[in-house]
Amino acid sequence: MLRRTGLSVLCATVLVDMIGFGIVLPLLPFYAEDLGASPFEVTLIIASFSALQLVAAPIWGRFSDRRGRRLLIIIGLFASAISYLLFSLANSITVLLLSRMAAGAAGGTISVAHAYVADSTEGDERARGLGMVGAASGLGIMLGPAIGGYFSRYGLGAPGLVAAGLCLLNAFAAIAFLPESRQFQKRLAERAKGQAATLGDWVRSLTEFPLGLLLAVYFLTICSFTSMTSVLALYMQRVFAMTAADMGLVFTLAGAVTVVVRGVLVGRIVKMFGEPSTVRAGCLLLAVSVGTIAVIPNRWWLALLVPLWAIATGMLFPSLHSLISRATDEHSQGSVLGGSQLAGGLGRVVGPLWAGALFQSYAIGSPFLVGASLSTIAVILAVRIPSPHTSDVEKKIEPDHRWSGPVTAHDSSETRDSAGS
Repeated sequence: MLRRTGLSVLCATVLVDMIGFGIVLPLLPFYAEDLGASPFEVTLIIASFSALQLVAAPIWGRFSDRRGRRLLIIIGLFASAISYLLFSLANSITVLLLSRMAAGAAGGTISVAHAYVADSTEGDERARGLGMVGAASGLGIMLGPAIGGYFSRYGLGAPGLVAAGLCLLNAFAAIAFLPESRQFQKRLAERAKGQAATLGDWVRSLTEFPLGLLLAVYFLTICSFTSMTSVLALYMQRVFAMTAADMGLVFTLAGAVTVVVRGVLVGRIVKMFGEPSTVRAGCLLLAVSVGTIAVIPNRWWLALLVPLWAIATGMLFPSLHSLISRATDEHSQGSVLGGSQLAGGLGRVVGPLWAGALFQSYAIGSPFLVGASLSTIAVILAVRIPSPHTSDVEKKIEPDHRWSGPVTAHDSSETRDSAGS
């Protein structure tokens, strides 16, 4: 398992990234509309973050396979600091858009953090490790709105300055305390053996079973979830007159539940029921929670639906990432997990865009019904997800690389102890 110090710095990296995202998420729709943006333009700004993350994640991941996870994480933290500084200076839609694009490009390090966990964990521990990273993500979503709300009293740029400062502090902590998770000098000559050694191999590995199936489920559920979150504030404002402060509380509650599920419960759930069953349950809960938003009679129903969607995503995404990493050989973790962010990033771009278009041009409740339909399709596809211990992928990967066993750099405890999800 990861060293405690390395795990702390790694989780802090994800925490800081998501604090910045959490600062923006509930406030951005209102702020952008104040600057004259239409609902579609609001979702376009939201989608720009994911669009740049989509492009950056595979590049970050592939580069980290060759140069090291630690280096890329440190670079990403400094880049995030610059993006939040730009956000603090935003005084127009254009600058706001540029700040979100810069933050998305810097956020490509999330896949590197997942690869770091894959380097440093084995078997059933992987879902728990990824769950800890997910808990840090949820904590960031929980703290971000509160930080943004508090410091916004000093000006709209103040929260961005706080986020930039946190990124810089974490970058220096990573320099001082985060160890490298892989033995690069020893393994540099072995990297060509990976299933993603060439571009063709990389594309082939992402489209073959079971990775292709896992990525399809990931795309559909991310698309469903981000379409809901991108228009939720606008919907609640129009239907129930909820304010930015109200939505800050909504996302804080979601983050709090996510922390508990990903940090405490998901490892136990996976151990009891297995990752495939956990994914199916998460897809089903997401479909129910997203679809119900369109028909709730009052705002207080959110007290039920918010924890429900947080439980759904807390179970779903760490389990999916664990299955993806266990279907990937030890030489290609960064490349394939970065490729998985292509599917996730595409969902984060497409989801808000079509949700904004439907919200503006058709009916304000329609994005939630369509999102629920996508998650329902994901449930149907998830039925075909095989157990890691019996998957056909075992026939395609050398015995040491089967996803029923370790996917770490070496099996020795010495290597695991040298590592810092």
